[in-house]
Amino acid sequence: MTVVIWLFVAFIVLPVAEIWLITQVAGELGWALTLLLVISVSAAGAFLVRREGIGVIRRVRGSLQGGRIPTDDLADGAMIFFASALMLTPGFLTDGVGLALLIPPIRAVLRPPIIAFFRRRVDVRVAGLGGAGDGGPFGPFGPFGNPRRRDVYDVDGDIVSDQTPGPDDHSDRPELD
Repeated sequence: MTVVIWLFVAFIVLPVAEIWLITQVAGELGWALTLLLVISVSAAGAFLVRREGIGVIRRVRGSLQGGRIPTDDLADGAMIFFASALMLTPGFLTDGVGLALLIPPIRAVLRPPIIAFFRRRVDVRVAGLGGAGDGGPFGPFGPFGNPRRRDVYDVDGDIVSDQTPGPDDHSDRPELD
């Protein structure tokens, strides 16, 4: 969908649906109990966001310390971040989706399509973080390794290309259209 359609759904359709659902629930339970329910669900979501977020941060640190790219954990972190934004929005639809994103088995099901989405759109480049030719991160070119070395990795951490440009290579210059 185009950006305009997404914005229309986010700012027009979703609030109207939330208001309609809240009025339906309030008609059955009363306004006081409905308000208490909305606040309670948001508070529970805030607790779960904090707990799940801390767990993801620990897993990302462990992966990075182990020398692995934390692809799955970053996807989980993105879903938890999105869940926290949904939990800030008052309403049952957004809270329901936000709470669903905080459940690890649901995130496990959603993780492959999210990784595939970013894999199609993101070119991960890591330069000068160590390698066979530049003496590691504290090699001959200071704390950041060889600044002319450009190793390109895919999302899983597999090297896609190993290119060290020559003196006449001007590929780092932006192309003009």
